[in-house]
Amino acid sequence: MVSQNSYFSKTLEKGLKILALFNQDIPALSQTEIAKKTGVNMTSTYRYINTLVEMGYLDKDESTKLIRPSIFCLAFCNNLMRATDHRHLIKTIVDDIYSRCNMTIDVALCVDDNMMRIYHREAADTLTYSLPDFTRNCLHNTALGKAYLSSLPENELSARIDQLQLTTKTAHTIVKRNTLHKELMNAKRLGYAMNIEEYLPGLIAIAAPLVNPLNHHGIGAVSFDFSVLQQDAAEIEELYTQMIVDLAARISTTIPLDGKIHQ
Repeated sequence: MVSQNSYFSKTLEKGLKILALFNQDIPALSQTEIAKKTGVNMTSTYRYINTLVEMGYLDKDESTKLIRPSIFCLAFCNNLMRATDHRHLIKTIVDDIYSRCNMTIDVALCVDDNMMRIYHREAADTLTYSLPDFTRNCLHNTALGKAYLSSLPENELSARIDQLQLTTKTAHTIVKRNTLHKELMNAKRLGYAMNIEEYLPGLIAIAAPLVNPLNHHGIGAVSFDFSVLQQDAAEIEELYTQMIVDLAARISTTIPLDGKIHQ
C-alpha cells in the first residue's frame, strides 16, 4: 500500500521496487520487463534504471541490454543484513560452536555463482585463510561452493556444472566436469562436502548446504576451515561431519525465505 504521507517519496519507492524485483530465480531483467513488473512507463523506467546504474547499484550489459544487481549492490545488501536481527540469530548460533571448538566458521549465500559471506569467525591462534566477502569462480574449488552445488536438483546440478568456469587454484583443484559431478553427487548423498587444498595450499574445509526450508532450494552453505597443521582430512570428517550438518540445518531456519529476511 502506498503511503498518503506528504513526506512519502514516490520516486524513491519506484527505485526500491526495481531493486526488489531481483532474486535467485530472477537474476537479470530487460528494461521492458522491469517496466511491466513495476507498472512504470518506459521513459521513467529508463530514468530510474540509469540512475541506479550511475550510482553503482545495477549493472547493464551493453550487448544483451540485460540489467542485474552489481557487486556494489551485493555489498550494500550485505551491510544491511549485518544490521538486522537476522544476522544476530546466525551470529548467536555460530558463536556457540566457535566458543566451544575455536574453529574458523564461514556462512555464505550463493548469488549469481558468487559466494557472498554473511558471517565469519576466525579461529584464535591458528593458521587459516580468510575468504573475501565475495568470492568469484569458487563453486567448484571451495567447500562452501561444493556444498551449495550438492543441494541442487540433479538435472539443475548437471546444467550448472556445464556452465561453470573451472578455474585452477592449486594442483588439487578439480577441473574435469565429470570428476566434479561425481564428487558432488557423493556430497549430495552424504549431506556435506569436503575441500582438501583445492582452493589454497594447506587449507582443508568441510561444509554443509543451507536450504530454504519451505521449498528445499539450496541458497548457500556453512563451513569449518582448518590448516593441515591442525588436523588431517580424515580426522576432520570423523569429528565434525555431524556438527556441520546440524549447524547448517539450524542456520537454514534463520536465513531469507522467498527473498525476505526475518526480523
